[in-house]
Amino acid sequence: MSFLTALLAIVGLGLLDSLNPFSIAACAVVSARPQSLGRGVAFITATFLVYFLSGVALVTGWAELLIALQPWIKPWMRVAFWLLVAFGCSLGAIFLWRRPPMGQDKAVKQPSSTAILAIFLFAFGSTLSDMPTAFPYFGAIPIMVATGANFLGLLAWLALYSLIYVSPLIILLAYRLIFPQAFEPLQGVINRMMDWVIRRLSPALLVPCAGWAAYLAAQSLGPL
Repeated sequence: MSFLTALLAIVGLGLLDSLNPFSIAACAVVSARPQSLGRGVAFITATFLVYFLSGVALVTGWAELLIALQPWIKPWMRVAFWLLVAFGCSLGAIFLWRRPPMGQDKAVKQPSSTAILAIFLFAFGSTLSDMPTAFPYFGAIPIMVATGANFLGLLAWLALYSLIYVSPLIILLAYRLIFPQAFEPLQGVINRMMDWVIRRLSPALLVPCAGWAAYLAAQSLGPL
């Protein structure tokens, strides 16, 4: 896999993964109160660390698994894998498009303590519990390994992906610090926007992902 193809795939998956309404809404809640800078930095740092460290564990396992399985991986297996990815993306697009709107009265969970450490632990635990649903991340890991990068290179890929994932949180915190008076009304806008992102934008992004996976499946067939 070429570097440019891997970069585009990883950046695209990272952006798709970053549109997590629960992380964004929770960051908005913890940043809306006093000590917004410290609370926001603690939340973002914990979220970044969970993604980065989970990726280290995953990429190590993927690398060892792929190395062990390489002699037995046949062309038809690659085709089947990419077709499965294409099917999963298509199914996800249909599911999200048909998803009912989020309830307007649904409250975002938040830590019971205002301490910075409590914010850090809350973000760490909530992000860790959300990791099993991070499907774009699971798709990005084998792409990182397929680049043939050494361990330091894989760490750089993981750091890039994790940074992309927390980029909406960084933008949100910056907005809170620059425009504090306008931040409170923004929370309702965020909830409505993320509802639109999940039900409308995400399916639109999954469709080209399905097409890209189908293209890779066709490429794996080789010359007919």
